Amino acid sequence: MRSDKFHAGFLLTGLNGGGAERNILRLAQSLIERGHRADLVIPRFAGDYRAAIPGGMRVYRARIPGADRELLRAAQRAGVQVEVMSVNPIGVARSWLVLSRKYPRIPVLRDSSMRSIYPYAHFLAQYIREVRPHVLVAALPGASAVAVCAAELTDRAVPVVVTVRVNVTADHAPEWLEAIRTLYPLADAVVAVSRGVAEVVRRSLGVDAERVSAIYNPIPADSIRRLAQEEVTHSWFAAGAPPVVLSVGREAPQKDHPTLVEAFGLARREVDARLVMLGRLSAPYRTRLKSLARGLGVEGDLGFVDFDENPYRYMRRAGLLALSSRWEGLPTVILEALACGTPVVSADAPYGPREILGGWGDLPPVGDAPALARALVATLRGERPPPAALRARAADFSPDKAAAAYVALFEKLVRR
Repeated sequence: MRSDKFHAGFLLTGLNGGGAERNILRLAQSLIERGHRADLVIPRFAGDYRAAIPGGMRVYRARIPGADRELLRAAQRAGVQVEVMSVNPIGVARSWLVLSRKYPRIPVLRDSSMRSIYPYAHFLAQYIREVRPHVLVAALPGASAVAVCAAELTDRAVPVVVTVRVNVTADHAPEWLEAIRTLYPLADAVVAVSRGVAEVVRRSLGVDAERVSAIYNPIPADSIRRLAQEEVTHSWFAAGAPPVVLSVGREAPQKDHPTLVEAFGLARREVDARLVMLGRLSAPYRTRLKSLARGLGVEGDLGFVDFDENPYRYMRRAGLLALSSRWEGLPTVILEALACGTPVVSADAPYGPREILGGWGDLPPVGDAPALARALVATLRGERPPPAALRARAADFSPDKAAAAYVALFEKLVRR
């Protein structure tokens, strides 16, 4: 590679359908398009995303059960090179011993993708020694903990960048928050996805201020608008149907879907509209939301759509996108909706919505269903910026800006 190009390894613990995973893949694609090399280092190659893995990326996965054969085929079709790395059980045991002595409380950590961080730290250390990237970038707490531990196992051979994508003091259980406060200050740099999250990192995690920076997520507006042209078969999105209030997100207390359903029930008294919730929501959770809607007299106006790797076709046809979260980092769905020219109503959650929507959308208080309902009604009645203005706002979060900021950070870290 040329001396002005970087080789970055991006660590994820899975390819589940979340905004963090999608944004890491988008950043990797932006770097690849600019002549840099981007690897995806992932213990178990499984998850929802197929088309999001950029062509030209190299994937390094551990030789463990559970690889998604359909995902492997999709990667192969996209020109993604997948390398399988064997994991030596004796080496894992040695790594476990070293790290458990240094961080005695960390072995108990679990998340949805990992049984324990230590075997994955050994796998990542092996990748560092064999592939020798210039820098390592980790997303989400599990991957970030693994990255810091792997750096310890390799005598800090590679700078580690930890990314923080949510208000950590609100989002994480006590044992994870303790681990974050132990490990994140050991990273070479911490990137927050918004200024609000960066301030939380500086104030609450004990990270040196000079190691913390805010870099917005990249939003490939042209690609989003192209995908938004794909057809939608759901009859509620047909031309001439009542406007749809669209919610896109996972099942989690953070997303506060009940407040959105309550707000929609109030708004429905004044406007003809429907509410569609797109995402992986369990059957019991849907039943709970339907019961709430039934009590408000709007059960027939509430619908669900399963996870779709292309939510933009729904966004483009929606009357508005609604977000009722209690806390956030930099909500990707807001930026994606703006790229589609779709107006957004979001609770003024800490942090991110105000940084995006100040002047471009309503921001009712968190948990205030009547205020959220008033904002829904006003937006559906036409009190909104024109689509061209919304698309222009999305352009402020371009891949060019994100890639340039990360390259500047890589240059600083490699020089150091």
